[in-house]
Amino acid sequence: MPGAALLLFCALAILLLPWLGETLFNSKGEPREAIVAVSILESGNWILPTNYGGDIPFKPPFLAWLMSIFAIIFNGGIVSEYISRLPSAVALMAMVMGGYSWARRERGTRFALIFALVTATSVEVFRAGIACRLDMVLTACMVGGLYVLYSLRRPDCRFRALRWLAAWVLFSCAALTKGPVGSMLPCFAMGIYALLRHDRFFPTLAKMLGLALAALLPLAWWFYAAAQQGGDHFVDLMMEENIGRLMGTMSYDSHVQPIYYNFLTILAGMLPWTLGVLMAAFSWRRWHRTPLSPAGLFSLVVAVTVIVFYCIPESKRSVYLLPAYPFMAYAVASIFYSGMAARPVRVFTWFMAILAIAAPLAVIAMQIWPLPKLTIAPLKWWNYIILALPMAAGIAWIANRHSAVGHLLAIVWAMLVCYGAAVGPAVLNPRSDHKVLDRLTADPDAQVLSLEYFYNHRLFTLNYYLDDKIRTVPSIEAAAEYPAGTLLLVSERADTTGLWPNFRYEPLLQRSCDHREPVGLAIRIDNNHNP
Repeated sequence: MPGAALLLFCALAILLLPWLGETLFNSKGEPREAIVAVSILESGNWILPTNYGGDIPFKPPFLAWLMSIFAIIFNGGIVSEYISRLPSAVALMAMVMGGYSWARRERGTRFALIFALVTATSVEVFRAGIACRLDMVLTACMVGGLYVLYSLRRPDCRFRALRWLAAWVLFSCAALTKGPVGSMLPCFAMGIYALLRHDRFFPTLAKMLGLALAALLPLAWWFYAAAQQGGDHFVDLMMEENIGRLMGTMSYDSHVQPIYYNFLTILAGMLPWTLGVLMAAFSWRRWHRTPLSPAGLFSLVVAVTVIVFYCIPESKRSVYLLPAYPFMAYAVASIFYSGMAARPVRVFTWFMAILAIAAPLAVIAMQIWPLPKLTIAPLKWWNYIILALPMAAGIAWIANRHSAVGHLLAIVWAMLVCYGAAVGPAVLNPRSDHKVLDRLTADPDAQVLSLEYFYNHRLFTLNYYLDDKIRTVPSIEAAAEYPAGTLLLVSERADTTGLWPNFRYEPLLQRSCDHREPVGLAIRIDNNHNP
């Protein structure tokens, strides 16, 4: 591996891998994905496992398969927080290294390093790379497949059949992660680019549509096998999640947002580089207008196609736009690389250097003088060493002031390492429902129930930490059929009619990290007992 590529790989490994297990699950999304892998390993059902007493997964199983395989290889078959986030981290590293290879061939090593590090350190990309969610695996497969298709257009391209096979595998994995969009959207974007490069319409349509449909074959095989187990309920769920979400015909509202929401999330998701671009805009008049290179046109087409496509459905989330981020990072890297905005970039580097020094000092101050409304866990001794990294990077710029872009990349990288290793766990761990686990496991033989209210009020975090022990009941009367000592988790808005004769109630969580409402604990007592 060449020196620059090795340096990039080490920077990505340090940024992501050591800290994946430091943060407890603190929202419903991560444990909801992780519990699918837990149920696969417990039941041996790799097609359609159930959890929470009968729930089936909302998405195809590729992410759960990866978690299960990593758990078997690295952790004795146990799906820990680290193992559950490892597929996302590996996917991010692979996508960035693939992007580096693509950009190096197009514009040289220095540009490729800037491009790769801007991609990895954009807030939305970094956040997805350290989370147990399917979005980064989906994005890496889609973007990787696009890089492969782009390479097929080079006159000196070798091993064309293998590259077509690689694109098919990547798009198949994307479809197995989140459905048909995983192959259809990137092939659609590549088709638009090919037409803009004056390729003939019908051959382009045949190649891109053929590849997209061929990549759906593994998904179709899984769908058929899963339908044999799940029946109409599974088919209806998959249709709603894939077709209904796109067409706005879902039976419930899911992340309904106006169109401008996508553009606001892009501005936030590209931080801190959004600030640098805004500062560079002051040099706009001095920029020379030059035709887009093929790589520049390719990046523009993919980014615009992804953003416009996700403006169509009513359901909008920032993570849906992740496949556009590497191609927006290409534009950011072009600004920094060109030298046309040297003065604004230096100003931005000064800003980030001061922030890199001040932010860790603020974290240390809050350890000494805690804020009354902000709970922060105590830092470990080695966290203070990590806090020194961004401070050292900021001081290095102040002392040196050469190569603003290089110092800027080092500062942002160090700040994100600091977040993943120290600040994130300290802030997020107190929000996790893990803190009440001892209360629920005091009697290891007690059955734990959850009073049914609404699917989005499921207690996914507690269910994960209780090893998928929670079972739902439709009413208090159904819970009363269980023996004394049974634990019943009750969300604030659930119907508690008939609770008192058979249960003793106590508050458990002031704010569940899953649905952000209070949760109480009702303990089944003997029928002859007067509470």
